[in-house]
Amino acid sequence: MRTAFATIVSAVIAQLSAAPAVCEKIYRATGSVVPDQVDLAINVEFGRALPAAGAIAGAPIDWQSTISVDCFARSFTESGDLAVDPLLFAVFERLAQDPTLGGLIGDLAVAGVEAENSVEGKKTGWVRITYVADHRTNNSTLN
Repeated sequence: MRTAFATIVSAVIAQLSAAPAVCEKIYRATGSVVPDQVDLAINVEFGRALPAAGAIAGAPIDWQSTISVDCFARSFTESGDLAVDPLLFAVFERLAQDPTLGGLIGDLAVAGVEAENSVEGKKTGWVRITYVADHRTNNSTLN
């Protein structure tokens, strides 16, 4: 049995992988390591979860869990920010199409976007979209 957190990550990956996939390489919880030969990739991972305070004993628990979707792109010709921008757009658009992940959660909302770029060798762009997933688990369980 998997926790709700792992199940939500799986649902995000499934949504991004649905035909046509937004990217050929979609990783799970790999951190920021992308093989040098890969020019376009996504990494999805669980960050943290905060339960709602003041739940009645025995009642379901409402959570706000953070899920990060990292977009990577490398290019010889474009700057890193321009190389990663279409992937950022595709991820945002795909996840906005069904913010309940097929009814698994109450909502998937953007909490922030951050970026970094480098120019060594291939120009590299990295953008992390942090989402907050509102969801519920049964009392005394994590699923």
